[in-house]
Amino acid sequence: MKLNSLVNEKSEYLRQHANNPVNWYPWGDLALNKAKSENKIIILSIGYSSCHWCHVMEKESFQNKSIADYMNKFFISIKVDREERPDIDNIYMDAIQLMGINGGWPLNVFLLPNLKPFYGGTYFNPNQWIGVLNGIKSAFSSNKKEFEKSSESFTKELNTSSVIKYGSEDNHSIKSLAFEIKLKFDKKYGGIERIQKFPMSSLWNSLLFYSLSSGDKEIYNHVTKTANSIIEGGIFDHIDGGFFRYSTDAKWNIPHFEKMLYDNGLLLDFFSNMFSLTRNKSYKYIIDETYRWIQRDMTHESGGFYSSVDADSDGEEGKFYLWNKKDIRKILNKNEYDYAKEVFNLSNSIDYKDHIMLKRKFRNNDKDELIKIIKRKLFTHRKKRIHPKIDKKIILSWNSILLKGLIQSYLVIKDEKYLKTALKNANFLINEFINKKKLKRIYGMNLSAFLEDYAHTISAFIKLYEATNEIKYLTISRKLTEDSIKLFYNKKEFLFNFSGKNNEKLIANKIQIFDDVIPSSNSVMFHNLLILGKYYNDPLYLEIFNNMSKKLKLFLNNYEFLSNWIYVNEVNKVGIYEIQILNSKNKKNTIDEINSWYVPNKIYSIKEPNYDFSVNKLSIILCRNNVCDSPISSINKLKNKIYIKKNS
Repeated sequence: MKLNSLVNEKSEYLRQHANNPVNWYPWGDLALNKAKSENKIIILSIGYSSCHWCHVMEKESFQNKSIADYMNKFFISIKVDREERPDIDNIYMDAIQLMGINGGWPLNVFLLPNLKPFYGGTYFNPNQWIGVLNGIKSAFSSNKKEFEKSSESFTKELNTSSVIKYGSEDNHSIKSLAFEIKLKFDKKYGGIERIQKFPMSSLWNSLLFYSLSSGDKEIYNHVTKTANSIIEGGIFDHIDGGFFRYSTDAKWNIPHFEKMLYDNGLLLDFFSNMFSLTRNKSYKYIIDETYRWIQRDMTHESGGFYSSVDADSDGEEGKFYLWNKKDIRKILNKNEYDYAKEVFNLSNSIDYKDHIMLKRKFRNNDKDELIKIIKRKLFTHRKKRIHPKIDKKIILSWNSILLKGLIQSYLVIKDEKYLKTALKNANFLINEFINKKKLKRIYGMNLSAFLEDYAHTISAFIKLYEATNEIKYLTISRKLTEDSIKLFYNKKEFLFNFSGKNNEKLIANKIQIFDDVIPSSNSVMFHNLLILGKYYNDPLYLEIFNNMSKKLKLFLNNYEFLSNWIYVNEVNKVGIYEIQILNSKNKKNTIDEINSWYVPNKIYSIKEPNYDFSVNKLSIILCRNNVCDSPISSINKLKNKIYIKKNS
């Protein structure tokens, strides 16, 4: 079988297309120069290795020889892995949304040889695809000027100032936005009222803090309802651990079967916060099961974490995870099956392709040992199936998101295994990324890091300092922040560009503002600058933070897609507590106890103590807004001053 130009690429996604009859090229000078010299339209097709609909379109169209021959004759076809090149994906995803088309993957965009887009879409079935190819080929031959005019218009829009593009004329407040999002709550099933449901950890973390700082019991109760719906539905893998990407139904029952590293890192963070507030053992169980899955399936021997697990196996979506009731009856004895029916909701389960998806009812009187036996038997049986492919690329930003989730799990649960794994990963990131001459995005690839890689890594190492009290981790965060300002800060916009001075220059440079499944890189930097500005009393960090805060007011029009911005704004509004532990027989135990509380608006002083007390007496100085209280000699007194209590 003849292989195309993707055969030697490192990307799992690109190599999946190496045996297509389409003459795919990777993004680079060879393909781009060929399009210019032959004056051909570029088909830019973007996806990722665990994307189900990417696989479907490949099988239906890109493996179809007659379609491939047509593409090869009249177009230059380029494949891009969105996980490698989020800069390219961001620009052309924006472009099709400007065309009035909903985004998603596979993303298929048509470009002029100068890389300016004029048409695009997501998944096309074979008839649609050949129709689009025919239409574009004919129209380009007869009316090239219209294509140029259209592409110039879209490209101009892509480069428009963020204020002009996204600014809101309405004068919103956080309170009014909170009121508006409450109207969107799915009061029956949790989450936001829509058919497909993404976990949206950033949103629920933000609403959790807002509900507590504002005393809004309705929001707090809905966040709790949503958390419980997420862990009890089919979006969590109740046999192997870990979360799927989203549910395809409003009840959280039937997932889209990809497992993404970043989702699981963000959900570890969210459920750790929920556990710190409620001490609900089901949240701790979910954290531990997710950790076990990461350790078992997603960890490189050096400590790095893999990026994703495919939605498909053996040619079918979800085949690895679905069950037949008859099979379960054969695997379990009668007592086990009867209890499994009760716990895993087998009687009332929703059919999916004539199979069932396991859900879970968490109750205080669960027979934990019997559940372990049931799970072990089902896990052993499932291991015999063809496992979905794991994409083993190690992405800096996604590793940092998972690292932060692990650290937060350690802080609230106090189980050393989380910290041990976190430290191994942190050392891997230091040795393989941070200590190199230039920060790279992906392990083993010569691709410069983007803003999101810097932002999430800074955030993770700030959190690691909180857990260990080792100043070297905070120093790393500060050094990366200095680099971020030099490479990415846009003084005209008072925000950070997604691509920096070390990245390839494209037709636009996106300023990522809106929080989605992953918090936007600018909102993460917003938080980093607030915290590091307080730690180091750095006027530049606080100046940039304040300018970003003014920008936020111009965009303040939708809680859902500004959730992390609003979270940081509320943390700043409530005020940052600076804790200075002067004397303690066991400083680590004192810090561990404080870390287990829900106090996201705290930092530990890095100043040298300027008080002298008896070494046998605990002394804590608590400061806020440069005003310090008298020394506190009791951990409980400190808790009463800073702990944000739940509203229930």
